[in-house]
Order: sequence, then structure tokens, then C-alpha cells
Amino acid sequence: MDFRLTPQQELFRKTVREFCDEKLFPKSREIDEKAEGIPEEIIKEMVELGIFGVTIPEEYGGSASPGEEMMYATLAVHEIARGELSMSLPVYTLLNLGWSYLVVRHGSEDLKKELLSNIASGKWFIGICTTEAGGGSDLANIKTTAKKEGDEYVVNGEKTYISGVIEATKRGGGHLTLFRTDPQLGTKGMTFAYIPANRPGISYTTFRDMGRMGLSTGGFSYRDVRVPKRYVLGEENKGFYVNMEGFNVARTLVASACLGGAEKCLEIGAEYVKRRVLFGRPLAKFEGISFEIAEDLAELEMVKNYLLRGAWMIDQHYRDGSFSNREINQAIAICKLRAPMLGVEIVKHSMMYHGALGYSKESPLEMCMRGLMSYVVGAEGGANIMKLIIARELMGDVAIPYR
Repeated sequence: MDFRLTPQQELFRKTVREFCDEKLFPKSREIDEKAEGIPEEIIKEMVELGIFGVTIPEEYGGSASPGEEMMYATLAVHEIARGELSMSLPVYTLLNLGWSYLVVRHGSEDLKKELLSNIASGKWFIGICTTEAGGGSDLANIKTTAKKEGDEYVVNGEKTYISGVIEATKRGGGHLTLFRTDPQLGTKGMTFAYIPANRPGISYTTFRDMGRMGLSTGGFSYRDVRVPKRYVLGEENKGFYVNMEGFNVARTLVASACLGGAEKCLEIGAEYVKRRVLFGRPLAKFEGISFEIAEDLAELEMVKNYLLRGAWMIDQHYRDGSFSNREINQAIAICKLRAPMLGVEIVKHSMMYHGALGYSKESPLEMCMRGLMSYVVGAEGGANIMKLIIARELMGDVAIPYR
């Protein structure tokens, strides 16, 4: 068993780290405060590094290494999150990587040709659109519906708390959207399809979030929106299961973003306590602080390595079926359960070491705290949902309280 990254993976990681240190980290505050979104020059440099193409095959304009897509995506998002602590660009990146990968897996040939090269080149954006006003976790009870008319679906409904509504509308692209095509069948009557954000009948609203200010959040309204059959992922009425498969990929990358930001904040805190002198000695000499940093690092490294194993498991599953869906569900849910809260704890500790400076915008720490909270409150599944998944995969359906 070899836990080392391959030479190619390590070179990729180092290259992205250098870009983040030199070009991205100095832009974090600008991305968070200027409300102009992610600078175009940053997108272009990421395209040059091949970041947006790591889950897309070369035949569709990407740079994927077959059988290693999730490893490369996890490494990329981790490094981007170290560089852009507001979490705007990490979230923008992980959405593009994770949901384009699902298009590769389940999209029609027409959809792949239309969409993927534009994602890999940084021109378009792709996100996920499932949450509705009645709740985000109970996807079995979504209200958005579609009727089939010839080779099209006519979609009506509302979605809310969706990332990238402005980016998809203005840049191009859209969202993978879940809707009911046979309401009588419950989860077996749902279809999952790509819906371009600028199709006739779509309007959007935006919200003012507490963090991730460089990436828009809002909702979509669909009024008789016509969606071609070629945009469906998988098969009609089987979209719920395709969507769930995509969430494992998304949760892997969300956990990676949380851990990347936390790692950078831990380093910032450790460097500060080495330099800050109090009562005649550096803060690092106080065991109440140094031991806490040691515990945070231990937790971080354990979750980070388990996450890399989870990403590898997904790659192996798609390569040769080495791991079952149940094994992957549990592994990724464990990572998504731990990573956001651990990230927030590490950032909080670092802010406390800095004292008043940590509470000010003179430090980048508060950006990361605000950004990570989006995943604590539940994006891509809250903590209790992850616990339900872990319990279910350990004990079976008897552990699901609503059955």
C-alpha cells in the first residue's frame, strides 16, 4: 500500500500551490470585498494550469488523467482554498469540477460536446440546483415539476439557495436541476437535467450572504421553461439516484475546500504565536496554545488523509468497481461530517491567538470563518444528514428514522 502522491500528482499540487501563493492569496480580500466576482485574469491563469479540466476527458477539451480524476480535483480544490480564504473561488472551482464530472459520467454525447469544453476553458459555469424553499435536505419532497412534450420537458417551479446564479447567467452555462416527471412515483419519478441559466422563462433572485462574497447565491424561478431531452443525465425518472451519486463527488470537494482553508489558517496561527511575545516569551511557549495547535494539526491530518482515501475510492470505483456505493457513501459522509466543523474550530482558535487583530479585517482569518460557515449550516448536506448516512450504511435502513 503506497500513500504517496504520484510524481505527476505532486508536480500538479506544487504548481497550483505556487500559483495560489503568488497570485491568489494577495487577491483574497479584493475578491471578498469588491463584490465584482472573481477576477477574469485569475480564471484565465487557472485555465492555463488545466485546473477546470481535471475531471473532463481530453476529447472534450479537458486534461483529466483517466482513473485519477477525483484525486486531481481534490488536490486542486485543497490548494485553491489555501489561497483564497473567503471560499468564493474554492466553491466556484469545486462546483465546476464536481458537476462537470457527473456530466462526463451520465450526460448524452450532445450535452458533453456542448458543455464540457466551455467549462474546461473557463468560459462557462456549471452548478447544482436542487434546494427548494421547503428545505434542502428533503429532496424526496421537491415541488418543481416537468411535463414531457415531444423531445422537450416543460419545467415549472422554484429553486433557492443556489450558488452561481449570476455567474451562470452572465458568463454562460447553467445548473444540473432535479424535477419531478412522475409525481406518483416519489423518488422513482424524478429526472435530473442540465438547464442553461439563460433559457426563456427563467428569472433569478440573489441573497446577501455573510460570506463567500465573490460568488453569488440566489434562486431560480422556472415558468414553462423548455429543456431538450438531450440535456437529461441518465434516464427519465431515475434522476434522484444520479443526483445522489453526484453528491458524493461534491461532498469530497467540499471537504477538501474546508480542510485547505483550515490548513492555511492553522499555519497563519502557528506563525503568529512564534513571533508574538507576551510576558517575556513567545506565545508558542504557552502549552495551552501549543498543545491546542498540536491537537488541531493531528485532527486535520487524519481527516485530510482519510479524504484522500475517499477520493481514491471513488476513482477506483469508476475504474474497476473495487468499492461499493455503500463503502463510498460512508467514507465521504464521514469526511463531510468532520471537515466543516473542524475547519471552523481551527479558524476560531487562530483568531483567538491573534486577539483583537484576529477579529479585524486586517487579518484574513475572518474571511475563512465566514466562508466555512456555509458548509456548517448545511450546503451539500448538513451534519445530521451525514450522521444519517453513516448510520444507514453501518446498520441498514432500520437506522433511518422516517421509515
